[in-house]
Amino acid sequence: MSACKIDFYGDLYTSDLIKVSEEGSTITFPMEVKFQVTSCTEGLSELNQTLKSYFLEYNFLNCKTSTDDFTDYVTSKVQVPVINDQETFKKSNQSLVGYLSKSFEDTSKVNVYLILNKSLFNNLSSYIENKTFQDLSLEESKFKLNLNNDLEESSVVVYPSFVDSKPIVFRTEYKMKKRENISIVSANVNAAHLQLNSWTPIFYINK
Repeated sequence: MSACKIDFYGDLYTSDLIKVSEEGSTITFPMEVKFQVTSCTEGLSELNQTLKSYFLEYNFLNCKTSTDDFTDYVTSKVQVPVINDQETFKKSNQSLVGYLSKSFEDTSKVNVYLILNKSLFNNLSSYIENKTFQDLSLEESKFKLNLNNDLEESSVVVYPSFVDSKPIVFRTEYKMKKRENISIVSANVNAAHLQLNSWTPIFYINK
């Protein structure tokens, strides 16, 4: 077994993000996780058993070769939390990644970040290094989310990333009508910032 990166694919909803920010509640959302391995023909039971302790409701789906980089990936479905307090997330030690939805001084904005449990990441990285002599790095990982607007209208400002497959290099506002959605893929610099600082901005909602 060999592994060096993880890709994440999730869905978020504007009304839930605002609710978490205002009420301090925690909501979980499904996320698909793709973990790079040397080959799908190798025994994967130990890897899957290990990954269960790093995610909520971990369920193995399949192992296939990606058409993007011709590398084998274990694909699993998990639940990840959306929370408005990063310290609480760190202390829970139940999920490797999550989302932070929070308003700061400007209460008219709901800031949404991808967050990382650094303790769990270091533990998983050590496990991978012991097994494969390779480092686990997020710098090449892909973080993709589909943002769904279930309000009458939303104004969403996205940080530099790929939006609906188009690169944006400045913060860009998107006016979203009800039932519209946009696809956001974070750039490599966001993933590197997440690994280094345990958080990276994705977008904010103007209430």
